[in-house]
Amino acid sequence: MRAATRFMLVMGIGTMLASLAPETGCSSRPRRPADRASTPVVATVGGIPIRAADIAAQMRARNIGAVQALSDLMTFEILARAAAAETQDPTRGEQQELRALKVQRLVEREIEPGISPAAIEDGEVRAVYERGKARFVHDRLVQIQILCLFTGARMKPEPRARVEDNARRLRALLQTRVPTARGAAAAPPGFEEIAKDPIWIDRKVSLTTVWQQEDQPFPPVVGRAVQALSRPGDTTDLVGDETGYYIARYLAEKPPENVSFAEAEPLIRREMYEPWRRQKFLQLSLGMSRTHDIEVFPENFPRLAESPEPPSPP
Repeated sequence: MRAATRFMLVMGIGTMLASLAPETGCSSRPRRPADRASTPVVATVGGIPIRAADIAAQMRARNIGAVQALSDLMTFEILARAAAAETQDPTRGEQQELRALKVQRLVEREIEPGISPAAIEDGEVRAVYERGKARFVHDRLVQIQILCLFTGARMKPEPRARVEDNARRLRALLQTRVPTARGAAAAPPGFEEIAKDPIWIDRKVSLTTVWQQEDQPFPPVVGRAVQALSRPGDTTDLVGDETGYYIARYLAEKPPENVSFAEAEPLIRREMYEPWRRQKFLQLSLGMSRTHDIEVFPENFPRLAESPEPPSPP
């Protein structure tokens, strides 16, 4: 089997394993039609053929594509063969049911204990805490909307002057109160309205929402101005440095926090568990696939349409 094809199949097996383990059990293969033997062999696992009829039945049973159906059946055969060594197979009529129970027991015994949240190594959890420490240990945070005109430290004087002129125009717009027909002063346009205006888009004005500390994610010139805000709607004056020009508006705030690793650890484990579990399943599936002789006959995939319909359930 070509290396690229084997890699594709191994990745498919990993995906199937990840979907199997959290369930309380594994279902056996869908019922096969009586004349399945007349359909072409698409793959073999340890000499056991997987025919086009098997794949077609699995596709209908789970409403999935052909490649995923093949991966499901291959994974089932791998797990069933691993579990079969423990006891002797029963009579033919009960064989499929027992194989499914063996697969379930193998998953529960060999896989699930190693993929619980508690199995994540402490070092991995601490590394996540250290990388995101600003989330747990910080001074007062202020949530802001911020209009930005970026320059960068290396921008030449002429284009920088144009950006600065646009920034001053933006400040003037936000300070304008145009009298209405009834004599009342209308409010200036909102930040979202400005950010969607083609004129200001052309002037390279962007809008974002962030939690601002004194010096991040925007530079200290923004942090200092934002710390003076305290009520929704409060707006800074135009501020700028070598990175650009900014006007920020207060939305909300969070008080200072100092959450230790021990306090944050349960939350971090819960949040990192699903990606970590998928990675572990992939590693397990790669290891299991190396002990089985897997062969695929891709030329028979176009013949899936020739497979007979599975019998209707009673």
